[in-house]
Amino acid sequence: MRIDIVSDLVCPWCYVGRRRLALALAERPALAPEIHWHPFELNPDIPPGGVPRERWWRERFGSPERLAEMLGHLVSIGLDLEIEFDFSAIEVQPNTRLAHELMHAAGELGRADALAEGLFAAYFTRGGNLGDPEHLATVAAQCGLDDDTIEAALRDRAHAATVDEHLLQVREAGVSGVPTFIFGGRHAFSGAQEPAFLLQVLDELARLGEEGGRL
Repeated sequence: MRIDIVSDLVCPWCYVGRRRLALALAERPALAPEIHWHPFELNPDIPPGGVPRERWWRERFGSPERLAEMLGHLVSIGLDLEIEFDFSAIEVQPNTRLAHELMHAAGELGRADALAEGLFAAYFTRGGNLGDPEHLATVAAQCGLDDDTIEAALRDRAHAATVDEHLLQVREAGVSGVPTFIFGGRHAFSGAQEPAFLLQVLDELARLGEEGGRL
């Protein structure tokens, strides 16, 4: 079964959604899903070097009380998914374009899901800068990407044009928020849904023998 995931790597709900999907899939090991990741830029106007996290969050969310409530809610949800959110460790709100290009390179090798997990963990639990090529290279190597693949993605920008095309395709498909999941090429929904809901969708598609298309 094909599963498409549209995500940005600085979206905490995308991390939650990925972990919830993993829990659901663990309950259905016979499905052997084919997972494809697609890029989405929540903040494409952030400069390549990023901006100070505290300033950016203050401008975006305004009230410190509102921000504290939101982050506290995420921390609580993360504990049930073995995600140790540490928002205080994040110093830079990054531009994720280069990370998406690296994700595309990983996808060509069947390593995108592993890299997504690695990048989410690096950013949300250790405060890693996802706009820093050196940091991206370190995480990519830890996730099994070879030096040539990493260099082509991060130094040569070999996948920049393709990622441009994919970002356009996502917009033309009507995706306006993340995470967005497309199961079997047809059943699309947004948000970090609970594993029970995901299991219902998986079981229904399996019952129908849904082959599905692609994004």
